[in-house]
Order: sequence, then structure tokens, then C-alpha cells
Amino acid sequence: MNSKNELNDKVRHIRQNELSIRELIEFLDSKQIYIISNTMIRVVELKIKNILVIEKLQYLTQYMGARYTFAEGIGVGHFAMATLSILNTSDSFKAYHVTLENLKEVDIQRIEKAIVILNDLIRG
Repeated sequence: MNSKNELNDKVRHIRQNELSIRELIEFLDSKQIYIISNTMIRVVELKIKNILVIEKLQYLTQYMGARYTFAEGIGVGHFAMATLSILNTSDSFKAYHVTLENLKEVDIQRIEKAIVILNDLIRG
């Protein structure tokens, strides 16, 4: 991503629901955490529950380190876990619980906070 304007344009398109499901799914592969986080919010709002979304979210759960955080240590991986939980499908719960087994208590607490934050955001 070359410019802040390009980043802002992509986020605006996400927030204004101007993208197809396919485009949203592709944005989960972004290297920009701001794009990924806004995409996860839209995925939950639109209740996009296909297996490709769940696989990409499960991949994103590995990004829980300090480099990938927003505030209070909560980051992309925590929001990916929250999204998996909120999507509420058998596939998303399976991915959630497989990842949850290997986490530290601090990450579990951050995921719980991320679930609250994400639910608050989608209720608006």
C-alpha cells in the first residue's frame, strides 16, 4: 500500500459496504491491520460464514504478538478469534476451540475483551 489515501479509500469502501463478498474475503489477506480489522467487522455484520472466511480467520489467529496489537494488547489474532466465536457456526467454533487450547490466559482474556468490543461495534 503506497499511500495513506489508498488505505483510507479501502477502509471507506469496507465501511460503506461497497465491496463484494469476494473482495472482502481478499481483504482478509491484507498486510494492513487497519484493513483486516475493518474487514472482520464487516464480515460479522454481514454474517459471512463460508469456509474460506473461517480458514482465513483461523490463519489470522497466529497474530497475537505485540507487533499486531491495537490497544491494551488486543490485536488482529484476538479479533480473529472473536470473529470466529461470533460467527457461530460449527466450522468457526471448531477453529476457535482448536486455537484456544494452546493459548495463554492473558490471550484468552484479550479474546474475551475483543468479543465485547466487536459486539459493541456491530450493534453501533
